[in-house]
Amino acid sequence: MLKPFLILTTLAATLALTVSAAPASAKTPCWKNVIGDWYVDGRVDGTYPIPCYEQAIQNLPDDVRSYADAASEIRRAMLDRLRHKDQPTKGSSGKRSVAPLTFSKNGGEPPKGLVSRLIDKIGPSNADSVPLPLLVLAGIAFLLLAAAGGSFVARRLQARRVVPAPAPAEGPRDRP
Repeated sequence: MLKPFLILTTLAATLALTVSAAPASAKTPCWKNVIGDWYVDGRVDGTYPIPCYEQAIQNLPDDVRSYADAASEIRRAMLDRLRHKDQPTKGSSGKRSVAPLTFSKNGGEPPKGLVSRLIDKIGPSNADSVPLPLLVLAGIAFLLLAAAGGSFVARRLQARRVVPAPAPAEGPRDRP
């Protein structure tokens, strides 16, 4: 009698927690959009509200703050937004301009090889995704673990095999 009651109570509690749990905010905070915009090509090309730029600078990860120019690029985009209000200037990246390469095929894009296309397919697409080198290392670690497991199983199987005892040698005394 107690067991069905416990099962029903557990199911009811699980259902209540599942239904009543507030869903995570579906909208990405604007500062994450600014950082993601910078992550794509090292520039902030989009137009965002001024507080978003400030929050993006405050929320930059320590490694990005130390080793990249994200803070200065975000600050540059914020100043550009303040200077031009809602009409940001196109192509003003603060970087040295270089004449673009033109290709006849692919709409002006350089031709991509097999490896480049593969990296584009499985590589990270925004700042929150898992970096490709980490995925490669995880794959190598998995293969090494699988090889170690296979070696362990092979040794166990060989240890189980029964080696037959050698037959006694017949000598001159054994003959009639």
